[in-house]
Amino acid sequence: MRETAAPGTAAATAAPDRARRRHRRRAAGIAAVAALLVGYDMGVISGALLFIKPEFGLTPFESGVVVTTLLVGAVAGSALAGWLGQAIGRRGTLLVACALFVVSSLLMALAPDYGWLLAGRVLGGLAVGATQSTVPTYLAEIAPKRTRGRFTSANQLMIASGILLAAIVNYAFAQDLSWRWSLGLAALPAAAILVALLRQPETPRWLILKGRAREARAVLDSVLPADEAAQAFAELTTASEPAPGPAATGWRTLAGSRALRRILVVAVLFSMAQQLIGINSIVYYAPTILTQVGFGTSAALINTVGFGVLSVLMTLACGWAVDRAGRRPLLIGGGIVLGIAMLAVCAVFAFDLLDTPAGQYLTLGMLSIFKAGYSLTWGPVVWIVLPELFPLRARASGVSVATSAQILVTVLLTLYFPDLVAGSPTGIFLFFGLMGLATAIFVAKALPETSGKSLETLDRPGSPSPRP
Repeated sequence: MRETAAPGTAAATAAPDRARRRHRRRAAGIAAVAALLVGYDMGVISGALLFIKPEFGLTPFESGVVVTTLLVGAVAGSALAGWLGQAIGRRGTLLVACALFVVSSLLMALAPDYGWLLAGRVLGGLAVGATQSTVPTYLAEIAPKRTRGRFTSANQLMIASGILLAAIVNYAFAQDLSWRWSLGLAALPAAAILVALLRQPETPRWLILKGRAREARAVLDSVLPADEAAQAFAELTTASEPAPGPAATGWRTLAGSRALRRILVVAVLFSMAQQLIGINSIVYYAPTILTQVGFGTSAALINTVGFGVLSVLMTLACGWAVDRAGRRPLLIGGGIVLGIAMLAVCAVFAFDLLDTPAGQYLTLGMLSIFKAGYSLTWGPVVWIVLPELFPLRARASGVSVATSAQILVTVLLTLYFPDLVAGSPTGIFLFFGLMGLATAIFVAKALPETSGKSLETLDRPGSPSPRP
């Protein structure tokens, strides 16, 4: 006769706990995979443009517009996500984003001319911005406090994986007409994620915000052990009690509170700093930089793929380290390492070490250290911390404002970096190096440690808050 564990024993509770763990990992995993589409859309256009330019007869300016329209659309998508996240929820916003990914991918793949291609890129940008703002919030709000950093780091892991996948697809479809396949391929995972999201829960924080306490408790019971679920529900209901005065959420909360405006300033500066240290400039133009110091074109491209693999591996390492070491130590140490790496590349140009073995390998080594350090620290940790800075009523709007500011910086750097590095490579790498060191000081002075605390604990008035 088969033996069964007595109720209340460890064996009896182990199976339900395993089921809850699988449920929250599945919900978080499906949401995180949406971020893979962000990386793919950002990365795939570089290879596709090689064949789009001659087919449509694009000028260099028009080619640049194809790249930047995604980012311009992403600014609007990120801002829209702040409103959608409050109105229809985090999951609802991701459903809209996935639908936009499907439409934009098919529109680009079937584009008969330049105008239709741009329309597809703008729609893709809306999806990228909405996803980039919403996935970290969804992950932070569905995860247990002790592993929230690991869960939320999956966002950056998927972005890095998407960029790497785009490089592989570009290589596989390296033919004149196959660019349509590489652009249209994203519709398949986008549709699959959309269907999978329909069966996943909304975050309990948003449900509480909308007065749906019973549904919130059901979600907590499905993803957390019973004692943790009860504690989390009690903290949530306490944190959601209305403050004196007229009720406000989202944009009105941000605008109407001096304390929240202060947090918003810190969050925007923090988010912009992630780009001002130079990451996207390095990602987009690494082959150009390597050829400038004497590497051949094929060697430069192979090294760029190596950077992609390194990025994925180090982002995985961040998932292990961020809840153990804390957010602040990783950000401070990362800022110092990134700053030193960029200053070393600056020295290669300043002391005219171009086309020398020392200059070539110093540049390759420092770019590798930069990419590894970024992927371990500033890449994922910014997206972990941003949702942790804002209280529940202003979280979606606050993260969307910070993300929009970051994407605007990305647009400007993407547009002007080629001219800057051609005109004064020493100056631009000096700027990136000094910005890296400045970010370490900024974090030490202005950013609280958020590791190991529940989101509701961080909302309390007595909790450490950002200092502008």
